[in-house]
Parts: sequence; structure tokens; C-alpha cells
Amino acid sequence: MRATVMVAALWVTAPVGLRVGVAPRSDPAPAEARLWITGSSNIRRFTCRAHALSGHVALRADGAAREMLTGSNVTEAPSLTVPIAQLDCGIGRMNRHLREAVHASDHPSVDFRLDRYEANLAADAPTVRIVGRVAIAGVARPVVLDARLTADSLGGLHVQGVYVVRMTDFGVTPPRRFGGLLTVRDRIVVHFDVIPAVADEAADFVSRALPPLSHP
Repeated sequence: MRATVMVAALWVTAPVGLRVGVAPRSDPAPAEARLWITGSSNIRRFTCRAHALSGHVALRADGAAREMLTGSNVTEAPSLTVPIAQLDCGIGRMNRHLREAVHASDHPSVDFRLDRYEANLAADAPTVRIVGRVAIAGVARPVVLDARLTADSLGGLHVQGVYVVRMTDFGVTPPRRFGGLLTVRDRIVVHFDVIPAVADEAADFVSRALPPLSHP
């Protein structure tokens, strides 16, 4: 049934945001979207976690639902926004260095906009190719990446993957401190687990279209 869930979620033309709400106490709590970045310096590795995410897409499929499902995002709004002030590296000084490096006072968020998707639902592990643009420190560049599609125990659709970023590609100079004794490497990795939350009308359509979900 997992592929059926994914077809319905990708097929509906309707506003879709990120699931960030909390279920009533009597129900299992749904998972929430997560994003974190990992990198390293010449001294140590680091992880910075996003404490706030937002986003919006309106998906339109190209044709009839099938095992290879393609479509586009018909809204110009950012599909995923990560406020720089909400990225926490666990060390206050490191957070400040991050904000200075990406000129957060002028560009307070990292924004991604989805243009197109190509979902392969025939594979044992369904995947989706994501095509769009990401803007960091005011510089926008095209993005093409492959992500996994999975369903959680509550039937929620997860889009999971990684995206490798070189800071210099976006005009960002990797931080250097103490006369170069501490140098952050150019390459960082963005990890994401995004859970679309379909608007009420689309959620009603999806729930009516699906048989009871079974899980391995």
C-alpha cells in the first residue's frame, strides 16, 4: 500500500506545507520535519540543527497516475525556508560565526524552491528526483538531487535525503579563526527529512482514495 499513499500525495494539486503540528494527547504524536547540516574544520566535526522550518508547495502532476510520476510546483512561494537564526550548532560562538559567514543580517534565511519532481514508485525503495533552486547568502543556484520516499507508522509521507554544498559556490567564505589555526572546510552536507502536510481539502481526497494502510 505504500506506493498508493505516495501516488495520492504527489498527485493532488493542492497547497502542501510542512507538518509541524502536535497530535492530541490521546493519539500518537506525528513525526515532524527535520533538517540538519554536518561539516568539519581542521580540528573537529560539527552538526547544526534547524529548530524551525516552513514551506509551501502546490503540486500538479503531468498526466495520469502511474509508476513513474512527474509534475511541477505551481506556486512561486519558497518550498522550504530555514531561518539562519534558528540553526543551532551547539556552541554560541560557532552560531555567530555561521551567521556572519552567510551575511544573515542581509539574507536571514536559506530558501529552496521546488520546480519539478520525478517520482519512481516502482522500485522496492521508491525515490523522487527533485529539481529546483536554492538560495544561500543571496546567491541562487540550480539543484538536482535524488531523495527517498518512505511512509511512517501513521501513514505520513517522508522525503529524505542529503545535499552536498560547497560554501564558495554561493559566495560564502568558509570561516577562519585564530590566524588560520581553525579553518572550516568548504564542503558541508545538508540532511533533510521533510513530511508534507496536505491542506484539508486534499487530505480529505487522499483519505477517501486510500484503502487501510499496511506496514511491514
